[in-house]
Amino acid sequence: MKNHNKSNRLRAAFGTALLAAMVGGCGSDGKDGSDGNDGTTGVHIKAATSLSAKILDARIEDGRVSVDFSLENANGVPVYGLDSFKEINTLGLGIAKLDSLQKRDLKGEESKSSRKGTKPSQWTSYINTLKAPNPAHVPSGFEPLARPQIQADIESSCKTDCIDVLDSGVYRFTFPKSLAEYPQIDGLNTEFNPELTHRVTLELKPTATVSNATLINNHYDFVPATGMAAKADESRELVALQESCIRCHNEDYQNAAAPKLLMHGGKRTDIENCVVCHTSYAGDPETFATLDFGAMLHRIHQGSYTMVGHGGSIHDYSKVTFPGGESCQTCHIQGEDAPAQAEYFGFHRQEACASCHLGEFNIVDQAEWLTPPDGQKDRGFVGNYFHYYASPDIDGIKGANVRAVFEAGNCAGCHADDSNPLGSAIFHTAKDNAKASVRETYAFSLETGRFVLNEGKGSLTVTLNWPAAQAPDLDPAVKSLWLVAAAFDGDYSIRRLSANFGQHAGRFSVDLADYSKYSNGTIEKHENGGQIEYQIDGLTHADINAIQQGTLSAKLYVCADKASGIAVACDDDSAAMTEVVVAPKRASFSPSGDAIDGPEPVVSAGKCADCHDAQADFSKAHSRTRATGSPDTGCSSCHTSEPNTAVHLEDGSCASCHNGTPTQAHNAKAFNRGFDFKVMAHQIHANTRDGRYGNYTTEISFPGNVADCAVCHDKGQIKLDSLAIKQAFLAADGEYSPTVAACASCHAPTLAGNEAAVNHFLQNGGVYQGTEGSYSGGESCAACHSEGKTFGIDKVHPVQF
Repeated sequence: MKNHNKSNRLRAAFGTALLAAMVGGCGSDGKDGSDGNDGTTGVHIKAATSLSAKILDARIEDGRVSVDFSLENANGVPVYGLDSFKEINTLGLGIAKLDSLQKRDLKGEESKSSRKGTKPSQWTSYINTLKAPNPAHVPSGFEPLARPQIQADIESSCKTDCIDVLDSGVYRFTFPKSLAEYPQIDGLNTEFNPELTHRVTLELKPTATVSNATLINNHYDFVPATGMAAKADESRELVALQESCIRCHNEDYQNAAAPKLLMHGGKRTDIENCVVCHTSYAGDPETFATLDFGAMLHRIHQGSYTMVGHGGSIHDYSKVTFPGGESCQTCHIQGEDAPAQAEYFGFHRQEACASCHLGEFNIVDQAEWLTPPDGQKDRGFVGNYFHYYASPDIDGIKGANVRAVFEAGNCAGCHADDSNPLGSAIFHTAKDNAKASVRETYAFSLETGRFVLNEGKGSLTVTLNWPAAQAPDLDPAVKSLWLVAAAFDGDYSIRRLSANFGQHAGRFSVDLADYSKYSNGTIEKHENGGQIEYQIDGLTHADINAIQQGTLSAKLYVCADKASGIAVACDDDSAAMTEVVVAPKRASFSPSGDAIDGPEPVVSAGKCADCHDAQADFSKAHSRTRATGSPDTGCSSCHTSEPNTAVHLEDGSCASCHNGTPTQAHNAKAFNRGFDFKVMAHQIHANTRDGRYGNYTTEISFPGNVADCAVCHDKGQIKLDSLAIKQAFLAADGEYSPTVAACASCHAPTLAGNEAAVNHFLQNGGVYQGTEGSYSGGESCAACHSEGKTFGIDKVHPVQF
């Protein structure tokens, strides 16, 4: 042991000495090395799972455009590597100026002195081509219209070859040509003026895969002369994408199953980018359709637009169904938070005006409009129509007499000026303005009613809080005031009506503006200041008298003059007449006069109104009317001579008619023409309905994801907890339990081809095409599929609350 330790000490000493000798023999170790270059900070673009861009600056020097921009991920980390990303799917920039309006006829710019009224500036792209039609791509029937058209474009030829790196995640894109080197087209003014507002647009998409997180659309408005960003009032922004478009359309761009506002190969989404190419002078060479952004959207939403896209693909929008009505404010939203130029929709432009008023008219079939009448100024095809050839019989807006405006010398009626800043919008918004004014004047409410049963006959007392100077029956501006009472004890019931369409058991309606003619009882009116009380005696409606409680709704029709925006006598022949519906919130009635709990809201009225602006307002009939018949008997209890039915989506008014109990007419229809509201609404939006009544289209172009329940429902409205105890739905092909009825509307509108889904229904207590009365309340669907459960509706569907 001792010898071993000594040996170890000797070896250690020898090793230390040897090491010292070796180090000493090296001499000086030289100078310290210089620091290496800093490594690149950030994440490489190929590894980035999210991208955001900000345009930092833009300049035009010697006609050459350069744009500085930054790229970051969602966490603010710089994204580098764009300059070397040669296989990038999309990288393009546009450049346009805000200048005088230019038309498609290319007659050159008119002098401003020859123009009537205000014509705000329009975007003119510096990058344009004159495209000839491809004969192989011209749709059948459009051959006579095919002709060369101008189309604007962006710079996308050089992609990353035009990129310089300024810093990590900061880049400069320099256009490969000066503005003057891009094609110049006779009659189209693309002269550079540094005093004008300019816009550069950026679109970037890393790969062919569409992803909300990595798709970039961006823009920057600036004035080259100052080198500064343009102020809001120096630009042109009429419509906000989110508030006007996405509230109805879908922006889940990466969901292949959902229709979406994602154009041109899945790379363009933002309106501000769209308008740089969809200019007032742009057209489609194969169809002669306008590509002007506003006019194009008008035609698309009308279902009257066809154009040819990339590779000869035909885009036929003839089957588009637009539920928002004809109100400009459906898209052109006004108010404090509206875009800076929101009011510009009132300033006329030929393409925009023609998109509605000229309908399907064109320069071939109506070639005579290319020439003005003798002695008249030639205003071009569109201008000649409006000033000389238009008539109410042929106008695209039924009954519109636009020529009369010109013949009366009322130029400002279309051409906005200081005397009428609204221009033609004074006509387009007249109905909406009258509606708002009348609703403020006639805003009334319903008090809770009291029901008394005496010797087998009911008596209902209803009180109105009435703001107008005269009672409804004395006011010449009141056309009708429908009061509707419906028995309700947790469910509505229409009941099966007898062959002679006798009295409705659970519902009656009466026109309080003409109450003396009520024939199924007596009505007394008592006025007390701002309140009017109606006592309706002699009611013999079986369900109402048995339940003695229910809901009350009212629907007031007021005559108004669109020109003045005020209520007028309904027999005033001099007024530009329109009818305005005023509807208060639903109330209820009971023996105690206390309010009862009404139907639980199962849809969001606000979400429905996002798309159904006019229809959700119920200013128009949504049901067929019957000219004859008492309004509380048979079919006329819903289908009166005037539409007295539902007034608000969320209050159960719809379900007072659209429920599971059948009538003679409704139980004659199979399930895939179901009348129950949950069945009907699901089938219509999912296009699983086998036809619709009358001249309605059998399909709709629903702009959202039909599997996303949150498009219509709020959180908490798809719990299913109380659905199983509701009444079953009886159709011509059998009975359907309530939850099955809702689910089968999409998943099994018919048995054929949907056997697996139907078997699942049956195995869990559901009834599908059962015999009448076979459902006894045994559905267990909510155990697994109620909202929030592991297999809840919100989990197995792409629900985005």
